[in-house]
Amino acid sequence: MLAEIITIGDELLLGQTVDTNSAWMGGQLAAHGIRVHRITSISDEADAILVALDEALSRVDFVLVTGGLGPTRDDITKETLAAYFGTELVMNDAVLETITNWFSGRGFDMLEANRHQAMLPEACEVLINPRGTAMGMWFEREVDQKVVVSMPGVPYEMKGLMLEEVFPRVDRHWKLPTRYHRTLLTQGVGESYLSELVLEWEERLESRGVSIAYLPAPGQVRVRLSAVDEDAKAAKNRVEVEVAAFLKMAGDYVVSELDESLGSAVVHSLAKQHLTLSTAESCTGGAIAASITSVPGSSKVFKGSVVAYDNHVKETMLGVSSVVLLEHGAVSEAVVCQMALGVKERMGTDYAVATSGVAGPDGGTKEKPVGTVWIALAGPKGVESKCLSLGNNRARNIERSVREALAWIIRTAK
Repeated sequence: MLAEIITIGDELLLGQTVDTNSAWMGGQLAAHGIRVHRITSISDEADAILVALDEALSRVDFVLVTGGLGPTRDDITKETLAAYFGTELVMNDAVLETITNWFSGRGFDMLEANRHQAMLPEACEVLINPRGTAMGMWFEREVDQKVVVSMPGVPYEMKGLMLEEVFPRVDRHWKLPTRYHRTLLTQGVGESYLSELVLEWEERLESRGVSIAYLPAPGQVRVRLSAVDEDAKAAKNRVEVEVAAFLKMAGDYVVSELDESLGSAVVHSLAKQHLTLSTAESCTGGAIAASITSVPGSSKVFKGSVVAYDNHVKETMLGVSSVVLLEHGAVSEAVVCQMALGVKERMGTDYAVATSGVAGPDGGTKEKPVGTVWIALAGPKGVESKCLSLGNNRARNIERSVREALAWIIRTAK
């Protein structure tokens, strides 16, 4: 089955807000056997909403709308949907009580504009939103049973409604096939090279009822294998057979067999082996530590970090030799190795990773151009180092350095 997503809000069109809702909804819909055919972002205007609805319903049976349900005058989605489905707004006493309790429970006064949020289209099925004051709405078109669902644009409110209200109704309204997919995380190989590596196998996938998608990012590629079948077990079996084949071909490029971040993969890998980690960061400025500590349960493996941007901090906090700094410079193999060994000793961890480089966009020299980054990894067997030669984009240099460091930890601590 096909669906379309319509996001409403001038803030989306102006770039003031990034549309994360559609990405999350697309993943959840795919897991339910529903493919997103198109995503449309429109302004808070009645004509734009009406045209978008007409076009979407001419193509698909299921349309999800987010945004435009707040208490301010520019939020016109509710009124527009009522007009579109030929119904009127009526006071919903149960919703009014829910909104009243929401405000009183937080010690806030409820304004008339908030009370108006309990005025809802008579013809819709109300989806109660316990996380806010804007309710969701489920509309079914009588002539063809096509469905339009309207939800708040606030991500955590929308997600709650999707999981608790929308999907149970979807399962009752349509008989859908099962979509099973696995996402593998690779690092250190480009999309083109990876595809070439598995070319013959990939060319036979479609005949075996499995599809593949490459999802690249700087320094990594996610590979998603999917199958759709009325029989859930059959879909799973087809995908798992191909996952096993891909793992044999891709080898060490695969750093996680789960759909997770590199930081999450580090935490899970080290926790399974009861190992600990610390970091000493210069050019990455704590980004490695942040990617790890953003993962729930990271306290089991991560002990701490020293962001040693200044040479004095490298000397006093990490024990880097002033002579080595003078002879080799901060961006060097000798210094980054001492940083890794120093933080490992001071934190008392099994592993420690350190970075020092010229992130850019300036500060480079002929010997050490912008994009030169040294990484060292200290472990039970000593310390190793590697040098990356990246580009001129500061943000991307940091991002790629972080991913290289995390993947190195995973591969070394297997």
